[in-house]
Amino acid sequence: MEDNNNAKTIDERFATIEKILTRLESPEVSLEESFELYKSGMTELQNANAAIEQTRKAVLAIGKNDNMELFEE
Repeated sequence: MEDNNNAKTIDERFATIEKILTRLESPEVSLEESFELYKSGMTELQNANAAIEQTRKAVLAIGKNDNMELFEE
């Protein structure tokens, strides 16, 4: 799997997780490969969560008059 941790967007991270899940569901996957896929998936999920949290903090910081406000559509 790719390991461009800082270069991926959140969408790209979720696409990678989806590919990992699809591969894990394949009956041809060995036990060793499924363990490696699981580790890669968990790492990708942690990185996605970190990116989401960073984005959430950035959105909170964009309040009017320097006030912290939650962004709502």
